[in-house]
Amino acid sequence: MVLSQENVSFDHYFGTYPNATNPAGQPAFHARRSTPTVNGYTFTLLNNNPNLNPANGSGATNPFRLDRSQAVTRDQSHGYTAEQQAFNSGVMDLFPLFVGRAGPPPSGGGITSTTGLNLGYFDGNTVTTLWYLAQYFAMSDNSYSTGFGPSTPGALNLISGQSNPSA
Repeated sequence: MVLSQENVSFDHYFGTYPNATNPAGQPAFHARRSTPTVNGYTFTLLNNNPNLNPANGSGATNPFRLDRSQAVTRDQSHGYTAEQQAFNSGVMDLFPLFVGRAGPPPSGGGITSTTGLNLGYFDGNTVTTLWYLAQYFAMSDNSYSTGFGPSTPGALNLISGQSNPSA
């Protein structure tokens, strides 16, 4: 069985896995001993993200935690041209500008909306069931599509992998 979230990044749900914030009043997540980490957010990516590029305008932001009150969010645009522009020749720093959608901002600053919503992430306190399941199943945090655009090419890439060299 393969579970794949459409139109959001791996880091949107698992960027800080297995370390949850565990704020008061929210379900606590405590990883099993020996739970491996993922290739997710590093200190640098959380605090000095390439998407702070001033070209992103008011959407320039570091990744920020979404709490349970922000569980319903818009996904990013996934048009062919917009994704190529966000990719920015591999620099990967123009996502708020080209594929960002307005939504809840990082806390503070008096901002009511940001196009940097695609840099928001949940953790084990907001997607608790997903994080508990992740401790028992394999995850792939490095799956790259061979093309840009709508969902179908990405789904085909996901299911058409071949590991049997004699087939």
